[in-house]
Amino acid sequence: MPARLQSFGHLRLLDEGGGDIAFPEKALLILCYLHARGLPDMSRADAAGLFWDDANTAAAYASLRQTVSRVQKRQRDLGRTYLTFTETGIVLGPDPIESDIDLVREGAGLEVLADLLGDEFLKHVKPGQPALAGWVALQRTAHVALLRRILLQETAQGGNSARQARSAAALRLLEANPEDEEVRAVLTGQPAAPTALVSFPQAEADTGLPMEAILPRQSLPRLLLLPPAAINASRIAARFSEALIEDVTIGLCALRSISIIAPHTAAQISLQADRAATYARHRISYILETRLRDDGDRHSLFAQLLFFGGDEVIWAERFPLSAEGLARSRQVIARQIAGAIATEIERNELVRRDYERDADAYRSFLIGQGHLKNLDLRDIRRARKSFRDALQVSAGFAPAMSGLARSFFLEWLVTARGDGDLLSQAQHHAETAIRADEHLPTGYRELGVVKLYARQFDESLAYLDRAEALSPHYANVIASHADTLVQASRPDIGLEKIKHAIDLNPLPPDEYFWTAAGAAYAIGRYEEALAYIARMKDKEPVHRLSAACWAMLGDIRKARLFMRRTYESNPNFDLEAWMKIIPFREEWQRQHYYEGLKRAGF
Repeated sequence: MPARLQSFGHLRLLDEGGGDIAFPEKALLILCYLHARGLPDMSRADAAGLFWDDANTAAAYASLRQTVSRVQKRQRDLGRTYLTFTETGIVLGPDPIESDIDLVREGAGLEVLADLLGDEFLKHVKPGQPALAGWVALQRTAHVALLRRILLQETAQGGNSARQARSAAALRLLEANPEDEEVRAVLTGQPAAPTALVSFPQAEADTGLPMEAILPRQSLPRLLLLPPAAINASRIAARFSEALIEDVTIGLCALRSISIIAPHTAAQISLQADRAATYARHRISYILETRLRDDGDRHSLFAQLLFFGGDEVIWAERFPLSAEGLARSRQVIARQIAGAIATEIERNELVRRDYERDADAYRSFLIGQGHLKNLDLRDIRRARKSFRDALQVSAGFAPAMSGLARSFFLEWLVTARGDGDLLSQAQHHAETAIRADEHLPTGYRELGVVKLYARQFDESLAYLDRAEALSPHYANVIASHADTLVQASRPDIGLEKIKHAIDLNPLPPDEYFWTAAGAAYAIGRYEEALAYIARMKDKEPVHRLSAACWAMLGDIRKARLFMRRTYESNPNFDLEAWMKIIPFREEWQRQHYYEGLKRAGF
């Protein structure tokens, strides 16, 4: 059985059992090029110019010779010859290779094409040379054109391809060109409006242009619908949730105000370790996450829509389901979710334009946001530098102003020195952010936090009420509101609110768990407080609270251990000074915390 060359998605050479055959990437690219062009060979000169450096012939030939040597050695080890080399050329070897690109060149049916072209040609290859980049872009363009032609032909002729294949093909095409009304009509069953199509050149043509120059420019906000996560759910419920997302996706494609990421791409993105970087790379503006939970005798579906630019949940809802009514509920829920998404995205676009006004400012802002996820002084100061970089580019960029405010407050919190200048700076930048954009919830959030630590409890709650009214599903705002309630001596209400924030943001920053732990301690649930602390990535800032919890549980040995760790990380810590700084509204709460710390040995 011949080896198989996979060129869509990851470029790989596979053996008869589907296992990877290690082979130099440049050699795989040569194999791919020959199969795509239907050629038995190519000259060394063409290979050097296409795959290496057409501007430096000597360097290109040297790199080619090194690759030839590596390929020959590898083929001897394998006992196979996939490529042979002459003085002037590169030839397909005697050992046969099947390639997925052959299916495209030979003209497969819609179901095969929809599955094959769900992934881009050479998606993960980074062509270093303009000539290779142009050729790859041209192939991708030709594939999209072929898929469109076959889809429209089959639809016009009443073809019998599976609905799933037609939907997959249409979604892939709309991802490439959201303005293609003929394809949209195939997907939604609505009449087609006049369409704005690109002119696809033939595969033999050579434009030398990158993909972005050939396909239409993406100007619409891009929405990613992630595959649903099933928590303790049955197979029936899992199938229902997958079908539900398909219904929502197809329904949203009727809209002309947003661009939808195709489900196959969405599935690949869901597997990435660093989703934030992936979202930025794919220019994704909005993400829909759904979680299906089986609670024994009933199901519930939680859906939330996130605005990536502001790290904000702009809509969320939980749908109660009965096990026997899943299928019956599917269409109703799909319409509800699709309608809510369309409405909330439209509302949010005014804010989105503020984020995208300057790409460099936005990029610096995102870097700063990433640093603020860690309660480490070095990361906090790195974040501050990134926010200042954003403001250097765009002086009126309100999100960066609120980010600066956050950085000054977190430094005040982590250093625990009671530095009034840090809080003053935080207040100044929060007020500046509000003046720059009175509809931005983070400005009110940061000002509310500052007012809390200035012991202006009523003002703090008022600002946080305003922030939550502007963005009722914004987990970070809800978390700050919860913290204020805890410090304002309403820890029971604060604990419920921080639990809601964690439900909205299941992988939250450490400060969520810090707030939850403080609330649990305040109402005497010390083991619960320690359980929240255990979920933090960096526990150093809460060694004081850990010590107090263990002391109140009667484990003085562990309490002393965390007391010593507190002084190791902050040798200048002064208990009496710190107790004066903590903004508890009522004295009972201060005395309760003080008792735990004194028992621990502070």
